[in-house]
Amino acid sequence: MKKKNIISLTIAFAFLSIAITGLLLYFAIKPGPVTAIHVAFGLLFIGFAIFHIKNNWASIKVYSTQQKGGSRIKKELLVAVVVSLILLAGVGFGIPPFNEIQHAGEELTKGERREGSADRTMFVKIATNENIKGSHLNFIIEKNDTVLTPVIAIWVEDTAGNFMQNLFVPASTIALPEGETNVREAIEEGEATNVNLDPALLPQWAAKASDKTANFNNATPTDNFFLNTNTSATAVYNVFLLVRSGNTQETYFATIDASKSNAFVLRAPKETLLNKAILTLK
Repeated sequence: MKKKNIISLTIAFAFLSIAITGLLLYFAIKPGPVTAIHVAFGLLFIGFAIFHIKNNWASIKVYSTQQKGGSRIKKELLVAVVVSLILLAGVGFGIPPFNEIQHAGEELTKGERREGSADRTMFVKIATNENIKGSHLNFIIEKNDTVLTPVIAIWVEDTAGNFMQNLFVPASTIALPEGETNVREAIEEGEATNVNLDPALLPQWAAKASDKTANFNNATPTDNFFLNTNTSATAVYNVFLLVRSGNTQETYFATIDASKSNAFVLRAPKETLLNKAILTLK
């Protein structure tokens, strides 16, 4: 076997892998595993390229300099250097149109994902506490677009602050594959999995609830949702909704008094995670 042939073929295969993974990264497709492959073959390419340059150093000198009439740099080398420096500076400093070109692929695929998502039902319908006799409650939960995998608990307390009843507690939360950074893509492609709910994720609910049994046998919906539920609470009572997204938590709250109204808006100090949390009595 000839070492020169091995080096050339390895460089060719490494270049092909780098090119393919580079395009996938440009269009933000599977950035986690693709990045690892891109880096691995990039290092392989660098290693064998060093040997390739060493083996072909004489030819490179011929391409770069003109020996007749004294050693002079050829125009071809100047063009290659100038083009490389312009590309390096344009991308490194975000100079137009390099910045637009750099993000065009990702924006294109984001647009396609948003268009595909728009075709899905905006709200899903779920129900809990169907065997409980009492007041029937309808919730409309609309999350902020930046909230992709919310974890929500809804419960009832009396006016003295004592826990009364859970209205919505999911049995699980959504977990992403190791190395996956694109949450929306993982959910849309079915790569996310469910793991049992850790009450520590919802500390305010966990501290209050004497009953931590889930009444919804799934994770919190990633879409907006309608919740139909029942409560045995009567007269005046408080409803709390705790939502978590990443490391951010917010508690939404409303005092329910059927003698005054049959519709209530749950409010939080900042209201950055949910656009809307409305409760109506039936």
